[in-house]
Amino acid sequence: MAAQSLRSQMLRASLTALIIATGITALVGMLTATSVMESSISNQFTTMGANTFSIQSGGQMIRIGRNGKREKRQEQIPIRTAKILKENLLLKGLDASLSDDLLSTAIIRHREKETNPNVRVQGVDLNFMSVNGLEIKDGRYFSGLEEKEARSVAIIAPDIVNKLFQNTSAIGKMIRINGKPFRVIGITKEKGNSSFMASDNLVYLPLMTGLKDFGSSSSSIVTSILAPGPEKIDAAINEAIATMRSVRKLSPGEGNDFNIRRSDNLSSILIESLSSVSIGAALIGFITLLGASISLMNIMLVSVTERTSEIGIRKALGASENFIITQFLSEAILVSLIGGIFGICLGLIVGNGLAFALDTSVVLPFKWILLAFIVSFLVGIISGWYPARTAAKLDPIEALRYE
Repeated sequence: MAAQSLRSQMLRASLTALIIATGITALVGMLTATSVMESSISNQFTTMGANTFSIQSGGQMIRIGRNGKREKRQEQIPIRTAKILKENLLLKGLDASLSDDLLSTAIIRHREKETNPNVRVQGVDLNFMSVNGLEIKDGRYFSGLEEKEARSVAIIAPDIVNKLFQNTSAIGKMIRINGKPFRVIGITKEKGNSSFMASDNLVYLPLMTGLKDFGSSSSSIVTSILAPGPEKIDAAINEAIATMRSVRKLSPGEGNDFNIRRSDNLSSILIESLSSVSIGAALIGFITLLGASISLMNIMLVSVTERTSEIGIRKALGASENFIITQFLSEAILVSLIGGIFGICLGLIVGNGLAFALDTSVVLPFKWILLAFIVSFLVGIISGWYPARTAAKLDPIEALRYE
């Protein structure tokens, strides 16, 4: 009987379901989007390697919402200190490499073509490829002589090749970085980009070349260290901390004036910071649902008024109050669930639109889907209960006289 009643008022039922769908779309869409962001963060930092960590100076800030963490600003690590640290680590059996982020917004040019001003330029040493998992697709890596003599050579990533060398080989060609010429000797394999790391939009220079051309007095070297295995990373970190403290001649009572960075720690900080975003998204979704439930209750009350005569006939034929309540509640719950299902589908599409934007895998957050079903059911009960009670309390004689 509830289904027949809804079919007889298809337009009203459809608009009511659409109101519920809007609220559910807001809830599921926002929560799915935050799940996509968490998945993207985890996947991107996993590619950095489970047994790799780095020693670097502080001063960077990671903040999303109120749960962000700010690190204490620390003294820079000059190239001389970094080289001594690397030599001592190699003597202890730990493979290490040195690097420096030289430019974060560079334009790369080849003849009349140029890239967008979002290319990162990084100076790296000879060990960088083995320690950080860098692979060469075409050409070769830097030689010891090229690094020692600070020659103007470069290795470029696939996105730059696609932009500047679409129909020709890039090997041996000249590019310009901020007006300075470099000869391309290698192309890296694709690793994938995201909003957090652009691994395919990079230019690598020999470390000494990069410091000569783009370095400054504030340059601070990052030392990346490869542990023998994931199970030995804690021991390797302790060894690296002791070595760095010795290089900087820190007394036992002094705190570390450098930071240890692990990819899993960094991703956990970002994911933890996203919790405030998830709470805010859920709050907005529930506020939208509150408006949808009020609209549904209003429509059900109007329906009670319009169907007063029908209710009077049913009660005159012997329908009990519980029967009338059940019928009207069933209508409200049915409309709410139909809107909820449509809203869930639309919310998943909207939320996973971010997955395509971040070039990451699609997420199906089953806990949010289950929550949306439960919320849809509760919205139907809460919005339909008062109108159903109003209908059940109608006096059958007065209801039959209603016009």
